Amino acid sequence: MTYRPSELEARWRDYWRENETYRVENDSDKPKFYILNMFPYPSGAGLHVGHPLGYIATDIYARHKRMNGYNVLNPMGYDSFGLPAEQYAIETGQHPADTTEQNVQRFREQLDLLGFSFDWSREVRTSDPQYYRWTQWIFLQIFEHYYDLILQKARPVSDLVAQFGQHGSAGVRAACNEDTPQFTADDWQAMDAKAQADILMDYRLAYRRVSYVNWCEALGTVLANDEVKDGVSERGGHPVVKKPMEQWAIRTTAYAERLLDDLETVEWSDALKTQQRNWIGRSEGARVHFRLEQAPETTIEIFTTRPDTIFGATFMVLAPEHDLVAEITTPEQQAAINEYLQYVGGRSERERMTEVKTVTGAFTGAHVLHPFTEVRIPIWISEYVLKDYGTGAIMAVPSDDERDYKFAEHFELPIIPVVDKSAYPDADTHDKVGTLINSYFLNGLEVADAIKRVIAELEQRGVGEQQINYRLRDANFSRQRYWGEPFPIVYDEQGIAQPIDADHLPVTLPPLDNFKPTAEGESPLARATEWRDTPQGQRETDTMPGNAGSSWYFLRYMDPDNDEQFASNAALNYWESVDLYVGGTEHAVGHLLYARMWHKFLYDLEYVPTAEPFRKLINQGMIQGVIEYL
Repeated sequence: MTYRPSELEARWRDYWRENETYRVENDSDKPKFYILNMFPYPSGAGLHVGHPLGYIATDIYARHKRMNGYNVLNPMGYDSFGLPAEQYAIETGQHPADTTEQNVQRFREQLDLLGFSFDWSREVRTSDPQYYRWTQWIFLQIFEHYYDLILQKARPVSDLVAQFGQHGSAGVRAACNEDTPQFTADDWQAMDAKAQADILMDYRLAYRRVSYVNWCEALGTVLANDEVKDGVSERGGHPVVKKPMEQWAIRTTAYAERLLDDLETVEWSDALKTQQRNWIGRSEGARVHFRLEQAPETTIEIFTTRPDTIFGATFMVLAPEHDLVAEITTPEQQAAINEYLQYVGGRSERERMTEVKTVTGAFTGAHVLHPFTEVRIPIWISEYVLKDYGTGAIMAVPSDDERDYKFAEHFELPIIPVVDKSAYPDADTHDKVGTLINSYFLNGLEVADAIKRVIAELEQRGVGEQQINYRLRDANFSRQRYWGEPFPIVYDEQGIAQPIDADHLPVTLPPLDNFKPTAEGESPLARATEWRDTPQGQRETDTMPGNAGSSWYFLRYMDPDNDEQFASNAALNYWESVDLYVGGTEHAVGHLLYARMWHKFLYDLEYVPTAEPFRKLINQGMIQGVIEYL
């Protein structure tokens, strides 16, 4: 017989489609197995080679599990909101809704030609209003909750309001902004609605803040750090500058400890777990308060993992964006500071963090006082300190830190050795070993003992305290774009953010002829005045980032046609969690961290049965990894 693949494959594709061969149900006598793929952005003319590479691997495994008697969920969908899809539309002179639909159809054709065994009855698209209705609903739940540090779980903001009304902020241990004030019940009751709303915003898991962002004028949006390279946007090569902007944020840091601890419960590679641990970056140390010489009632706080080296601090470095820079800079140094701020404005955080060869900085002319010795310590600014990491300020100890040493050497600042490591000839700068010298009451102590002693002294004198810090930062959650989920928020006449009633979801995107970015930095939705202005107030015109819908899509696959819930309890309890996820390394480390956080939040509210969404994860060398797994 003559083998005619074009006829044979077409016949079987038609058969699979007409008979829904790979359709699965949410109840079966067979054991379940849930396989998940990193779903594609429909932002180009078709699939790229990286897509089928992973999908071939999971398809092999899906067929293997079916042949071994499992009820296999192997779904597929499209991450169809976000910057890639919108920018592709702009580049081709089309509307993103049109290009997304065209690309989805093209992707589907190509996936079908490859013969994958996906259950297409469960397809999801993050840009479908019936999908993002539930993204908006989840956002409202996050907005209406805060994180209780005692119970280590999310709780309703209404509980916080009751606490404030009876006892004020006393006894409240919650994840909140660092500058959140303390107040009594009488203070709370005397506040007007706007003041109370501002306090609550400091506690909400979804909150508004002013932060320095990567602003791209040409793209008209805020970019993530990994979307900026050498001072320009990765997409298009447009200039990017640092700009203060009020943004929505998700308080990801509240879940940092649980994100770390639960890595012990999943079957991930050690390398991938290490990458997530490094991303979270847990560190133990102390917060220290340095009084400003020119205004002693003002303190600059730093976090350090090496409080034992405090007597080697010979200068302080602030992030150029630190709120106090403008206030403390002396007239004599103003020109130098302004010039330096202009230079830093065109640098991305990635460049600032990785730059090790060139030393840059500027002296503010101000000083702080050493908390133990009252010695004057000069305050500099430099790009190697970031505003949103720690407190945005460091005590610089050049004898025990490489970057501080290079900075001191370059600007001819004092270097005082404070740790004698002669007894540890193989130790490097980062090793916490040695004996303290030139350190007053710490002299002669080993590093570990010195850390305990100095923290006790800081706390006794009221100039510091023990603290755990994280490299992980709260996630910026605003984009000044059209093609994204509208926030279910309106601002009343006092500017208070009010949630839209869940019965009125989804808040859909209005049709726009001009969906390109505005030069003023506002979202294109600001042009849709009839949509923006409502009887309740003005709608939020920013949209959510692309990772909003993709932080929970694996749950919607379990029950994609449900109009009453994002997924039914029966479906969630049956599938429980993803048994095998296959995706790229960067996606598996960064994006899945936020997906894990969203999942834990839903777990706190008892909407999902498990705390971890992904049991087994394979990233690099995907086909080989699956073969080895088999």
